[in-house]
Amino acid sequence: MNQAEYEHMVKIYNYVYSAPPNTKEREKRLAEIGEEDSSELWNFYCGICSGRIKEPEYTNKEHAVSNISQKIEGYEDFLRTLRCSDTNKLFKLRRSNPGTYAHYVEQLETSFGHKNSKTSRDIKRLMEKKKKRSEIMEIQDTKERHKAILENMALFR
Repeated sequence: MNQAEYEHMVKIYNYVYSAPPNTKEREKRLAEIGEEDSSELWNFYCGICSGRIKEPEYTNKEHAVSNISQKIEGYEDFLRTLRCSDTNKLFKLRRSNPGTYAHYVEQLETSFGHKNSKTSRDIKRLMEKKKKRSEIMEIQDTKERHKAILENMALFR
């Protein structure tokens, strides 16, 4: 394989393998390149996997940059990321936006038929505790308020 063929295969390789694995987008890209290029791409890929052909360094960098730039921006992206099993994106979303992540998970559980998810029950419980605390703090008589606080000490921890 000469340099021109190698560069041609690198372009095709970048085009096809920049799409997420096991998706219709990758299948579409494979169908677009044609049979001859497809068989050459398979040989190129096998050569990379076996170590016979060195994978271009800029391919890895471009792939890493494209993965970093892709963020989960909506529920559809969340579902697509789950189907592709891209755990890095899910962990980043969970770390950066725990509320949004919890909402998406709750929405997913609801779509499977779980009516009262754990998250919604926890939120309801916390809201009830907050309401009870505010009622206790509104008591005007100091002795009565302290007595109510001692009786409901678990709410104030």
